[in-house]
Amino acid sequence: MASPSAAKKRKVTESGKKNHIEIVTDVNELLDPLETILSLRNQIKVLRVALGDVVKEKFNEDVLAILSQRFPVDGDKEAQSTIRYLNRKLDELSEEYESCLAYAHAIPPPSSYAQCSIWTEWQKKSTAILCFRPSDKQGLPLCILDNVFREFQRQARAPLPLIGEDVRKAMNAAFDLCYMMPNNFDTEYDRGQVFDKCLDPILPNSSWHEKLHLSAPTELRSGNAGRAYVLDGIVRILREDKVETGTGDDAYMQLSRVYQLYVESVRKKNAPLFDQGVPVILLCVLGPILLICGGFHDGKSTIVEPLVEPCLMFGDRLHNRQEALARQLFALKRALDTLRSRSPPNGGTANPHPAGVPRVYTTYTTEDNAEHSLTFLRPLEKSLPQHLLFIAADSLDPSTHKLVKLVGKGYGVRAHRLLAERQVAPVLYGQSSLEGAPTAYIMEYLSPPTDSQSGWVTLFEFSKSKELVPRYSHLIEAALTRILTMMEEAKVVHGDLRPNNLMLEVNSDKTPVCSGDEQKVKLKVVDFDWAGQSGEVRYPLQRNEEIAWPGDAGTPIVVGHDRSLVENWWFKHFPMI
Repeated sequence: MASPSAAKKRKVTESGKKNHIEIVTDVNELLDPLETILSLRNQIKVLRVALGDVVKEKFNEDVLAILSQRFPVDGDKEAQSTIRYLNRKLDELSEEYESCLAYAHAIPPPSSYAQCSIWTEWQKKSTAILCFRPSDKQGLPLCILDNVFREFQRQARAPLPLIGEDVRKAMNAAFDLCYMMPNNFDTEYDRGQVFDKCLDPILPNSSWHEKLHLSAPTELRSGNAGRAYVLDGIVRILREDKVETGTGDDAYMQLSRVYQLYVESVRKKNAPLFDQGVPVILLCVLGPILLICGGFHDGKSTIVEPLVEPCLMFGDRLHNRQEALARQLFALKRALDTLRSRSPPNGGTANPHPAGVPRVYTTYTTEDNAEHSLTFLRPLEKSLPQHLLFIAADSLDPSTHKLVKLVGKGYGVRAHRLLAERQVAPVLYGQSSLEGAPTAYIMEYLSPPTDSQSGWVTLFEFSKSKELVPRYSHLIEAALTRILTMMEEAKVVHGDLRPNNLMLEVNSDKTPVCSGDEQKVKLKVVDFDWAGQSGEVRYPLQRNEEIAWPGDAGTPIVVGHDRSLVENWWFKHFPMI
């Protein structure tokens, strides 16, 4: 049901409940004398049941539909007068009930969202926060959405600088926290006060605000942030404290909902900040455990992600835990300095970005070291964002879309270029490498066919056509054999040469594009994540073990493995007719 406009938004209060209960009493009294009118008895009976549901605060569309029905003006003058008054009361009641219904079905406030029974249901809805709970609710990695998170993660894992005022303050704060946080505290407030005092050298106490109230025109429910760190009028840190681990509800889910509510509160109030993604550091203090997360809105979804491993604020005689905490605190201070330096913090203009695309890659470098601008347009497949494939444009040829693939580990650049030179792989234009983020590989986009143009489909997709497979399997097999021979001669391996990693060019009618006297089909190899020189690359430890791989996990990929893998699946997808 659509939410009422902000102007009509109402909160359910005790006085409001009394109000609609009083109306129900009035309506019931008006119905009594109308029982004698035979034509109204069924409608009165149904209405009385609905009125009982109103009193019991059962909010659903069926009850609203009954309350919205009006009685025909029948009977003598006295009855007609009663019915007119009754209908006016029903107008009043249905309006009250509709507001209550909207409120009951609105996203719960943070304190309720922290309850497992609540968030598990709401995380199934379109308003779900992408915070890894449940595991399928994941957004893009924060390190590719905002450099402040990328730099935080890099700094938190790097050795501390040997000198510097911020380093000294971070180390002192870490030792203080590891001394104080293991102690027992009576309340969350007491623990929070001590936490603030320990952090004061790097996060001045004066900038913390307790119980910051958050509301938004787009939200029917408001809520409070346990603590908020405000710089120049903008919230930079949101925090929830628990006196001990296991006490109360889920602080992480509560904090995620607090951030979602904060995002909505700035949507209209501060458009430039919203266009920047509303980056905020989120802190969970769970007894003696500190969890530092990040929050970002990518234009469509609210994303929350733990930025580092939880830090146990226990001191040890070797000072290892103190130093680990100091690295996180030093990175936190650097992140705040970066956020504070940004323009425009409040007002001015900012460039909006398409939803669901990376924001940290602005240029890429070609093989000959030329630099070109890079503009992301959209995810390749909105239904499969975990693949980290995107459509982009560049300054080299703005009219031609490129494919950008983000890879967190190794990539077979040499193997890709070798096959691309022989026109059996997409052209690899260049790459963008940023410390602390996946490498972006920019390559030719093999676009799908349209009603008027040829295009590319996976061999897996083509193999589903029972009509076309028998006619073209011999041509496809010949093209695949040529590619395998070419790779074996160059001692290059792919490792994952399955039908989903082979692209076939087809016409608009889905028949393969054939060329030359021999009517050769065009195949191209994609996804070179495991590729490289024979014997120098290995199968990953984590892979789909239902597939009959030629080698064990973790062992080298060598010449002959690709051909064996192809032989394993060929007759399953292209059976002999």
